Amino acid sequence: MLTMFASTMIATVTTAFAAVARLIGWVPAVARTVGRTQEPDPQDPAGPGAADETPISDATGIDAIGDTSTYEDVSFRFLNAPPTWVLALVIVPATIAFAWWSYSGLARLERPTRIVLSILRWLAIVFCILLLLQPAFEKTTYRKTRNQVHVLIDDSASMSRKDRYPSPEQNESLQQWTGAVELGTQTRTELVRMVLEHERGLLPQLRETHDVRLFRIDNKPTAIRSIDELSARGNRTALGNALDLHLQSATGANLDAVILVSDGRNNAGLSPIEAANNYGMRGITVHTIGVGDPEPPRNAWLVGPPGPKEALREEQVGFDVTLRAEGLAGERARVELRGSIDGGPFRTLATANDVLPAPGESAKLRITHAFDEAGDWTLKFTLAPLDEESQLDDNEDIRFLRVTDERIRVLFLDDKPRWEYRYVKNALKRVDPSIEMQAVLFDASPRFIQEHSADLRPLRDLPRTPAEMLKYHVILIGDVPPERIAANEEARRQWLQMLVDFVEFGGGVGFLFGDAAMPERYRNTLVQDLLPVVLEDPSWLANNKPPRDKAFRARLENPLSPHEILMLQRDPAFNRRLWEQGLPGFFVFYPVQRAKPGATVLLRHPTSRNTYGNRPLAVVSRFPRGTTFFLATDETWRWRDPYAELYMDAFWRNVVRHLARGRLERRNDLLELTLDKTLAETGDRVRVQLRVHDTELQPAVANEQLIFLRDTKDITQKRILRSVPGEPGLYQASFTMAEAGAFSFLVFANQNPADAVLAREDVLVRIPDQELANSSQDAEALRRIAEASHGIENSGRYVFLGDATGLATDFSGRKTPETREDTVTSPVWDTGWSLFVVLLLLGLEWLLRKRARLI
Repeated sequence: MLTMFASTMIATVTTAFAAVARLIGWVPAVARTVGRTQEPDPQDPAGPGAADETPISDATGIDAIGDTSTYEDVSFRFLNAPPTWVLALVIVPATIAFAWWSYSGLARLERPTRIVLSILRWLAIVFCILLLLQPAFEKTTYRKTRNQVHVLIDDSASMSRKDRYPSPEQNESLQQWTGAVELGTQTRTELVRMVLEHERGLLPQLRETHDVRLFRIDNKPTAIRSIDELSARGNRTALGNALDLHLQSATGANLDAVILVSDGRNNAGLSPIEAANNYGMRGITVHTIGVGDPEPPRNAWLVGPPGPKEALREEQVGFDVTLRAEGLAGERARVELRGSIDGGPFRTLATANDVLPAPGESAKLRITHAFDEAGDWTLKFTLAPLDEESQLDDNEDIRFLRVTDERIRVLFLDDKPRWEYRYVKNALKRVDPSIEMQAVLFDASPRFIQEHSADLRPLRDLPRTPAEMLKYHVILIGDVPPERIAANEEARRQWLQMLVDFVEFGGGVGFLFGDAAMPERYRNTLVQDLLPVVLEDPSWLANNKPPRDKAFRARLENPLSPHEILMLQRDPAFNRRLWEQGLPGFFVFYPVQRAKPGATVLLRHPTSRNTYGNRPLAVVSRFPRGTTFFLATDETWRWRDPYAELYMDAFWRNVVRHLARGRLERRNDLLELTLDKTLAETGDRVRVQLRVHDTELQPAVANEQLIFLRDTKDITQKRILRSVPGEPGLYQASFTMAEAGAFSFLVFANQNPADAVLAREDVLVRIPDQELANSSQDAEALRRIAEASHGIENSGRYVFLGDATGLATDFSGRKTPETREDTVTSPVWDTGWSLFVVLLLLGLEWLLRKRARLI
């Protein structure tokens, strides 16, 4: 009982002492304060009042401190206090006894006076003892650090897909967050933002209790401030790599859990299940949120044609579109071709129908159209959507076509008026109004008027300067002996070098076999370099003369997809039957050894062969910006029986148009703009080269050239090409194509986008096939990722995007850890107020003793 009484007395006195100390100002009163340690950054574009987001501390956005708050707690204590039992059993009884003994023997004093004096004496003694115990106020600062939750959001290209969500349950779960917005019009990334950032969504709920960090992932994690920074441009999905790299970066952070938001389609890198297992070994839970339609895909899509890029006005142009499908085999497909010229509105040009192929297979569909206007056309090939389709964002592809009304000028050289010359010359004069020709027949008399088209004048001689030769798009050289070209060897060499330069500048040259000279008389000359074939050994030719008494029919090199030169009929099946059964055969051919590397064989001899296979009859090749062609027979005139000029005209028309392509693609003879690829995937780099000549056809000497890039939104931006060391007049640079769409690199007159276009090259940037193929949500993979991790309190679990708020319950009720940051002690016993109180108590006792006449 005595101990309890003494302890109560001590507590009462201590409390009173602390209250007196606060009252008289020994230490300022300190309230419990709470404050965020992260101050708003005046340079932050979000500004004050923005969403509760954590500044990104480094490239990964992960730090060990996290989102913190502090508060202070003030307590009173004795720094030199003895054990409680000493105070209770020794000091307190002793002071009471001494105070009572001091006045108990003075019987002459009234009892109330003795009691008051005893109390004052005891208070003075107690106060002095308390001062000896070194009383002080202790202010302690505590820090509360909120645990982090890292939300990893898939930012690969598959997140740009738009799903229709035919399942009623999924549709309903998403509609509660998106309202009246039609789900099929929103990309997966847009749905993630609408659902997770909703005022009742998962992220606002998590931010109330946790420090939420956002990351975008495709191959590696990158910290972001908001979901709006997602682009859905990643060219692959490497969930395992991203999880593994993120775990390494998160070491030391107070990480509570990781939430992976993805469609689960991992197509590169490490296994995400093994990476999630590593999280479990660290005690970190991985939850997964599934995005996209998890049902098996029922989808059809198309791939646009590989070409052409150039066409002439009123020319029938054929486009071969590829159809593919999953789960829709046998369904009718309708493809529509729409076009826009020079940025104008799109209009329907042609349609075609076919049947969708089985999964893993493809079907070719040809659409033809004759363009009646010259200009730069943007073409859209659209596959009409089917009711059963789950995805519609891959039903369209874009291509570019330049339609020109420029006339192709052809120079035709031959020595004598042989049958091939006569009929080819006549074909070029009549077959196409876009083709103009001039001929030089060397064996003609001086008074002979050389053959020519109606709008051109007859020639009197060969073109003798580069400028004269560059007036032509195509040069056809028949059986012309070298001595006909020039009188002496040096002049012939100069003219042939000019011919090589013409081809290198983009011109087309065709070599037509002749018994007298072509190509045998041009061995060891520059012509042999231009030929797309390797000539047979002369000794073999001397001993092996091909027979000419039996007809043979040329064999197609690629019967299923013949070269455009061989398309005498637009119907592929009809065209194949024509070559295999319809056209008359040849008797004469010149045996060459083989095609040169990189050359394309069009026709082969059906029986004559060597170690390289059947001997080529018709070969075409790039050299390097122009095109060369070789025909090993001079009997295409035989096709006139029984078809008259129909197929002969079509063949030579195709030859001329193909050879002219290099010059037609050049809008300006002084500029040549080229790209290393015209089809690219997101993230690819495209190398752009520009070759510039002055008016004297000499290379430009400037250090850089300005070009422009026009994007899918018709916004034109400047780009700089730097000169290439050691290559006068050549400028180049490489650009990363981050977004999918149709882009154009352009050169404008006077470097002004309002002026004429001098050069243009287009590139179509597509989402990689591995991101688009089989891109439905892999819910099972996401479940396995979640199950592979087991945190300290909960195991990971999978939820569909529309049910994402269900994860909030897994984080409710978790305590925020606290740490002591700082302690400050403010002593009380060595202040002037301590002496004042002692003197006050002793002074009161002295006054009462004097009043009682004890002094």
